[in-house]
Amino acid sequence: MTMPWTVADRLAAPAAVLPAPHLVVPAGTDLFAAARAWYDGARWLLSPDDAHAAALPVVATGARFRGARTETPLVVARLELAAGVVVDGPLTPGGPAAAVAVAHAGLRPDVDTYRLPDDPTAAAWATAAARHVGGVVVIGGQVLVPRPHDALVRLTAYAPNPAGLADVASLLRTALPSARPVRTTAATTDAADALRHDLDYDGAVVVRTGEADAVMPPALRAVDWRRVGPHTCTVTWLSPNPDDDPGSLDLMSLRRAAPWLVRAARALRDGLGGTLLDADGFVADDATLGALAAAR
Repeated sequence: MTMPWTVADRLAAPAAVLPAPHLVVPAGTDLFAAARAWYDGARWLLSPDDAHAAALPVVATGARFRGARTETPLVVARLELAAGVVVDGPLTPGGPAAAVAVAHAGLRPDVDTYRLPDDPTAAAWATAAARHVGGVVVIGGQVLVPRPHDALVRLTAYAPNPAGLADVASLLRTALPSARPVRTTAATTDAADALRHDLDYDGAVVVRTGEADAVMPPALRAVDWRRVGPHTCTVTWLSPNPDDDPGSLDLMSLRRAAPWLVRAARALRDGLGGTLLDADGFVADDATLGALAAAR
C-alpha cells in the first residue's frame, strides 16, 4: 500500500510488522466527523454503541455445561467511508499498533485504534485525519507522523459575499503589511490577480480571490449557511525552494511562516464573514489554527 508521507513524516519504530495500516488517535476522537469532512456518504455500518452492546458478556448455561460460563463475543464497529471502503474500530484492545504509537510517537496511553482499508484515498484521508486530531498511522514497522504545519500551506476562506483584490488588501493591511499586488498567471492583461508578501528567506505568502467549484467541500456541510459561501480567498505559502523535495530547512521556513499565514487567514475570515478550511479540507477554527501555528 502506498502511503502519502514524505521522509520528514516518518518516525522509525521497532515494531512488529502489521498486516494492515492502523490509525491511532486520542481516545474519544469523533472519527465520524473526520470522515464526513472528506466523504459525503460516510456512515456507520455498525456504530460503536451498537458494537459495545453486542459485545456485552453473555452467560451460557444449560445441561451441556458443567456450570455457568461467560462468553464475550468479539464485535467491532465498522465505519464505511465509501462503497466497499470500511474502517474497523475502535479496536479493543488497541493491540500492537496502539502500543507502538504510545511508545514511539509521544501519544498518551488512552488512545483509540482503527484498522484501515487498502485504499489510496483512505490513506490520504488517514493522513489528514491524524494531522487534524493529533494522531498517527502505524504501518508495517513504522509510525508515520504527519507534519502539523503542512495543514497551513493553503488556507481558504469560503465567504457569502465576493471581495475584490483592493478589498482584500485593505483587510490584510495589518496582517501582511508589505503585501503588494502581483500578476501570477499568463494573461493578456497586466492587471494584478494576487497579493504577495515576501518573507525573506522563508518564502512568501500569496493571497488570491476566486470562486468555489460547483460542489462545495464536504466539510462545509456542517457549517451554518450564513458563515459560508461560494466566494473564496486563499492564503498560500510559497516555499523558498520550490524545486527541491521538502527537507528540514523547508520545514523550518514553514514553521517561521506559520504565524503570518494564520494572521492573514483570520483577518480574511473575520473581514469576509466566511469559514476557513485548511490544506487538508478540515474546518480551521481558532483553536486549530493556534495549535498548528504553535506546533514544533
